[in-house]
Amino acid sequence: MIAVSDILCPESKKKFESISLSRRTVVRHIECISENLTDRLGIRIKSLMWYSLALDGSTDISDTAQLLIFIRGIDDQFVITEELLSVEHLKDTTTGNDLF
Repeated sequence: MIAVSDILCPESKKKFESISLSRRTVVRHIECISENLTDRLGIRIKSLMWYSLALDGSTDISDTAQLLIFIRGIDDQFVITEELLSVEHLKDTTTGNDLF
Protein backbone atom coordinates (compact mmCIF):
# COMPACT_ATOMS: atom_id res chain seq x y z
CA MET A 1 0.00 0.00 0.00
CA ILE A 2 2.86 2.36 0.78
CA ALA A 3 4.44 1.70 -2.63
CA VAL A 4 1.14 2.45 -4.37
CA SER A 5 0.61 5.65 -2.38
CA ASP A 6 4.14 6.74 -3.29
CA ILE A 7 3.22 6.48 -6.98
CA LEU A 8 -0.36 7.78 -6.88
CA CYS A 9 -0.13 10.46 -4.22
CA PRO A 10 3.40 11.01 -2.95
CA GLU A 11 2.27 14.02 -0.91
CA SER A 12 0.17 11.68 1.30
CA LYS A 13 2.80 9.00 1.83
CA LYS A 14 3.39 9.97 5.47
CA LYS A 15 -0.34 9.68 6.23
CA PHE A 16 -0.41 6.15 4.85
CA GLU A 17 2.69 5.19 6.82
CA SER A 18 0.98 6.24 10.05
CA ILE A 19 -2.00 3.90 9.50
CA SER A 20 -1.78 0.80 11.65
CA LEU A 21 -2.64 -2.32 9.68
CA SER A 22 -1.74 -4.96 12.23
CA ARG A 23 -3.93 -8.05 12.31
CA ARG A 24 -5.31 -7.00 15.66
CA THR A 25 -6.30 -3.58 14.31
CA VAL A 26 -7.96 -5.07 11.24
CA VAL A 27 -9.88 -7.60 13.36
CA ARG A 28 -11.01 -4.86 15.72
CA HIS A 29 -12.28 -2.74 12.82
CA ILE A 30 -14.12 -5.70 11.28
CA GLU A 31 -15.75 -6.52 14.64
CA CYS A 32 -16.82 -2.89 15.06
CA ILE A 33 -18.35 -2.78 11.57
CA SER A 34 -20.08 -6.13 12.16
CA GLU A 35 -21.58 -4.94 15.44
CA ASN A 36 -22.83 -1.75 13.78
CA LEU A 37 -24.45 -3.66 10.91
CA THR A 38 -26.06 -6.12 13.34
CA ASP A 39 -27.50 -3.26 15.40
CA ARG A 40 -28.87 -1.53 12.29
CA LEU A 41 -30.44 -4.76 11.05
CA GLY A 42 -32.04 -5.34 14.45
CA ILE A 43 -33.60 -1.88 14.39
CA ARG A 44 -34.83 -2.43 10.84
CA ILE A 45 -36.35 -5.82 11.70
CA LYS A 46 -38.24 -4.35 14.66
CA SER A 47 -39.96 -1.92 12.29
CA LEU A 48 -41.35 -4.70 10.07
CA MET A 49 -45.10 -5.25 10.19
CA TRP A 50 -44.93 -8.65 8.47
CA TYR A 51 -42.02 -10.89 7.64
CA SER A 52 -41.07 -14.33 6.42
CA LEU A 53 -37.96 -16.43 6.83
CA ALA A 54 -36.28 -18.46 4.11
CA LEU A 55 -33.76 -21.22 4.81
CA ASP A 56 -31.20 -22.45 2.32
CA GLY A 57 -28.70 -25.24 2.82
CA SER A 58 -25.29 -24.98 1.25
CA THR A 59 -21.70 -26.09 1.67
CA ASP A 60 -18.69 -23.81 1.73
CA ILE A 61 -15.36 -24.26 -0.02
CA SER A 62 -14.12 -26.60 2.75
CA ASP A 63 -17.24 -28.80 2.34
CA THR A 64 -18.75 -27.64 5.65
CA ALA A 65 -22.56 -27.70 5.74
CA GLN A 66 -24.12 -24.30 6.28
CA LEU A 67 -27.63 -23.04 6.84
CA LEU A 68 -28.33 -19.58 5.43
CA ILE A 69 -31.26 -17.73 7.00
CA PHE A 70 -32.86 -14.86 5.10
CA ILE A 71 -35.55 -12.48 6.30
CA ARG A 72 -37.92 -10.61 4.03
CA GLY A 73 -40.47 -8.19 5.36
CA ILE A 74 -42.51 -5.09 4.78
CA ASP A 75 -42.91 -2.09 7.07
CA ASP A 76 -45.88 0.22 7.59
CA GLN A 77 -44.72 2.39 4.66
CA PHE A 78 -44.70 -0.69 2.38
CA VAL A 79 -40.91 -0.64 2.08
CA ILE A 80 -39.65 -4.17 1.42
CA THR A 81 -36.54 -5.35 3.23
CA GLU A 82 -34.66 -8.53 2.35
CA GLU A 83 -31.45 -9.39 4.19
CA LEU A 84 -29.20 -12.30 5.01
CA LEU A 85 -29.96 -12.76 8.69
CA SER A 86 -27.46 -15.45 9.65
CA VAL A 87 -25.12 -18.18 8.44
CA GLU A 88 -25.10 -21.17 10.77
CA HIS A 89 -22.54 -23.95 10.49
CA LEU A 90 -24.00 -27.44 10.76
CA LYS A 91 -22.34 -30.59 12.04
CA ASP A 92 -23.36 -32.95 9.25
CA THR A 93 -25.55 -32.14 6.26
CA THR A 94 -28.30 -29.72 5.37
CA THR A 95 -31.12 -32.27 5.17
CA GLY A 96 -34.44 -31.69 6.90
CA ASN A 97 -33.53 -34.15 9.65
CA ASP A 98 -30.42 -32.15 10.53
CA LEU A 99 -32.30 -28.85 10.53
CA PHE A 100 -35.37 -29.83 12.50
